[in-house]
Amino acid sequence: MKNIQVIIIMLTTTFCFSQSKTGFQTNEVIASIALCNTFNFDKQFNSHDAILPKTFTLNYDSGIMSMDNKFRVFDNGKYGVISFRGSTDKMVSWVENCYAAMIPAKGEMTIKEKGYNYTFTQADSAAVHSGYALTVVMLSKDIIAQVKTLNEKGISDIIITGHSQGGALATLMRAYLEHLPEGTFNQKNNFKTYAFAAPMCGNKEFATDYNQQFSDSQTSFSIINPEDPIPELPINYNENDKLLNKNTIASWVFGEADFDAKDFGKNMFVKLFEGGLKSHIKNSNSLINKFVNFRFGQVDMPEFIDDINYYPTGVIMEIDSFEFPKVEVDVSNMTVENREKFTEVDGKYYYKEKSFFQHKPYGYYVHVLKKWDTPAYNKLENKYLLTDL
Repeated sequence: MKNIQVIIIMLTTTFCFSQSKTGFQTNEVIASIALCNTFNFDKQFNSHDAILPKTFTLNYDSGIMSMDNKFRVFDNGKYGVISFRGSTDKMVSWVENCYAAMIPAKGEMTIKEKGYNYTFTQADSAAVHSGYALTVVMLSKDIIAQVKTLNEKGISDIIITGHSQGGALATLMRAYLEHLPEGTFNQKNNFKTYAFAAPMCGNKEFATDYNQQFSDSQTSFSIINPEDPIPELPINYNENDKLLNKNTIASWVFGEADFDAKDFGKNMFVKLFEGGLKSHIKNSNSLINKFVNFRFGQVDMPEFIDDINYYPTGVIMEIDSFEFPKVEVDVSNMTVENREKFTEVDGKYYYKEKSFFQHKPYGYYVHVLKKWDTPAYNKLENKYLLTDL
């Protein structure tokens, strides 16, 4: 418990929202990532009191829904915040991520013989991630009810946020709410989105339309760590027919453009095997659809479209990559096999960086402070959670 108590000592002075504004507001982004971490703290410490901003109240906790999803609703008397939980270690949560074949961004799906019309954009040829779209539709009734509850409290400025899978759901839920039939809400709501470490959730046509509506108006932001691999998923590649041409090569030779071997290799691989990848994704997602039917009853999704290329949404805001701390481990009572899990330096043992360390929600919280609230970052005694190592 002491570890929790010393983590955050500046909460009494941070996160006070002022009048609603468009644009990237540092107090909003700090509060949003703190609220995203309430799920993380509950799991690791059985309490989120240490990370909950002092000015905010938890109004609603959805409990487990859809494919092991949860969302929470907070407010500080001026703003409401809807925060989606990220992926869990449950298989069904990863089924949601892997259910990545795209469906049209406007259409109908049937769940237990009940039809649901949905619209994420009116743009022709736009398509979205099947798993995230299904979850948004399944959560939509409860989300709409919670927006109305906020409205009854006199709150119409609402931030939608989430980390990882939760960030993708925040993006798609924003698009869904903005395209509901007129009259769904009895007043105008002003939505803003802060997505942290979010995988992509739609194709080029969807991303272009979303960005024109919300990113260009400075009301949707994607905060990423450049060393975090998750924002590059499910798959994104250069669609140009010719990845190599004389102009491209000349720009590399004369230093007019940087050559990124990793990016070039990825694009070449996808272009070479594009047809097979499309077929594999469709076939594997057909199997996933059978699992979804088994879990939720009959679910009829729109036919998958012939597109696997995802594009980012939101104004991209980068934070620093996370420096893995050098923490010594007492191995005196460990077997030789267990000691090999750590790094040895001059007879001392230290934690090895895990593959998903750059994706941790608390790491995002710390580095959001580092970039946009230096005094709060300097006061933060714990720059990492030992449980994340």
